Amino acid sequence: MKSYNRIAVFTGAAVAATLALSACGGASPAAEKSPTVNTKTSGILSIGSDLTYPPYDMLTDGKPAGFDVDFMNAVSADLGLKPQFSDTRFAQIVAGIKADRYDVIASTLYVSEARSKEVDFVPYFQTGNAILVPKDATPLTNAQDLCGKKVSVITATVIAKLMPTTESDKCKAAGKQPITVQEFPTDPEATQALLSAQVDAQMTDAAVAKTVVEKTNGRLKISSDSLIYPIAVGLAVKKGNAALQQALTKSVENLKTSGEYAKLLTKYNVQAVDPAVLTESLKQG
Repeated sequence: MKSYNRIAVFTGAAVAATLALSACGGASPAAEKSPTVNTKTSGILSIGSDLTYPPYDMLTDGKPAGFDVDFMNAVSADLGLKPQFSDTRFAQIVAGIKADRYDVIASTLYVSEARSKEVDFVPYFQTGNAILVPKDATPLTNAQDLCGKKVSVITATVIAKLMPTTESDKCKAAGKQPITVQEFPTDPEATQALLSAQVDAQMTDAAVAKTVVEKTNGRLKISSDSLIYPIAVGLAVKKGNAALQQALTKSVENLKTSGEYAKLLTKYNVQAVDPAVLTESLKQG
């Protein structure tokens, strides 16, 4: 667990693209060839991913794997390009696209108002967050249960900004102590902080949380009772790179038409983007 000039004002076109991606029912038209685009290296689509964030982005036997990798392999094939993954820590991933280190970010990068000013998005799925606690701890079922608690998160994530501000303001308004957020470069480090009792809970993506429970052999449990902060996730290109944004948007539509999109969502237990969730995501800091 990171240039949409064609979506000149991002919100309207992103919602339109999402409606196309999430539409259900009726016969799908035949997929059209995605536009040919120029990339940093001819014939290669360079992809920035933080490969420390299973099940989305990881290394398996030394090779990139996970949802984003499977997804971008399919996108690259549709575009007639060879995928090349650049393992980049999440806190630096947006800076990397702005510095032209890769063509596109595919790293479970949550859509937000602040990020939409730095990159151009192609929404491709939605997820949400879950709370992890030690297996014998009192359940913390929602974000307000974290008031007065120490919580580990990944650096530079949306939740890292929301909990000490918006969520803590709600805590104070209710006469409770604010949330103390401890940030870590990677999700495994945030988990280790919980296992070593440095924090009371960890907030992370719901699919990631499920993987953590499995990998820690039940030492931790998911205590939240529903998705926290449901949010749209986007591929990101350098701002103003309308050609690549358009090509990626078309490619995702082609994956939906072919059925590959639905297969990947089912395999990783994530969802197509709900336009209402996208709209709310764009309001977040």
